[in-house]
Amino acid sequence: MYKYLFIDFHTHSDRKSPDLINLQTLHVTPELQAEELPNICSLGLHPWFIQLETWESAWSNLVDLAKLSQVVAIGECGLDRNIDLPLETQISIFQKHIKLAESLQKPLVIHCVRAFSELIALKKDTKSTVPWIIHGFNKKEEVFQQLLKHDFYFSFGAAILSDRSPILQAIATIPNGKFLLETDDRTDISINQIYDRAAALRHVSREALQTQLIETYYQLTGLS
Repeated sequence: MYKYLFIDFHTHSDRKSPDLINLQTLHVTPELQAEELPNICSLGLHPWFIQLETWESAWSNLVDLAKLSQVVAIGECGLDRNIDLPLETQISIFQKHIKLAESLQKPLVIHCVRAFSELIALKKDTKSTVPWIIHGFNKKEEVFQQLLKHDFYFSFGAAILSDRSPILQAIATIPNGKFLLETDDRTDISINQIYDRAAALRHVSREALQTQLIETYYQLTGLS
């Protein structure tokens, strides 16, 4: 039954399984072709890989590819203070992602490092109507509560497997409909492990969690 599927909402691995919805994320280059895309995917310009010499042609390609039906989300994209690319440039490119997501009514998958105040300000200023989903979230409770207050969504990954993770309380208490689960770039763990841990933290069965997250996935992506 569809409600017992696993959803890996953000991954860089091309895993295939009859009980898995594997939402693969690709960084768009000028050369990326539609024929190279998986059956479902998320596309964006990751701030780590933006090249000042080529990003505009990569962006033009993204605008074309993002219209395809197999592209169900925009990103990952976002802001990162730990890289050399000027934050002003990152913000300018991220704003383009926001407008693209709005025009296509597809959710944004966001990478954010040490720039949450800027992220919240952009969300307020743009009055964006599509879901903003912060992937791989692993910050303190205060940051989590602030983001939740501003209607962000979250995708939690391997960090929840650690007993020292600051987000264990968040996993236990976050409202249904506000989160999904992911493996990101980890090839040594399965989405099943993430589900089992999240179910235990929320004191629900894995089947109940699967049913809830498939509903959240369809709600956020507008699919059915």
